[in-house]
Amino acid sequence: MGKRNKNIEVEINETKNNTETYTEYELLVRKKAIGTLQQEGDGLVNVIFKSGKKRTAQTIDEGVQMIIEEYNLHD
Repeated sequence: MGKRNKNIEVEINETKNNTETYTEYELLVRKKAIGTLQQEGDGLVNVIFKSGKKRTAQTIDEGVQMIIEEYNLHD
């Protein structure tokens, strides 16, 4: 039998490190941080996984997708 899909709520919260030109978001699953997104102005998005690994994404949405994929693979 195959695995069933589980519905998991993902929260995206702005952190206190935000300024007019810098934005930081934290992704949470069940109140546990699974990754962080950082963007300077309208530039590229730095994606930081909970393992400490870093990557770059074109948009915030792409970064969120990358973090969720990593979480699904390893947790």
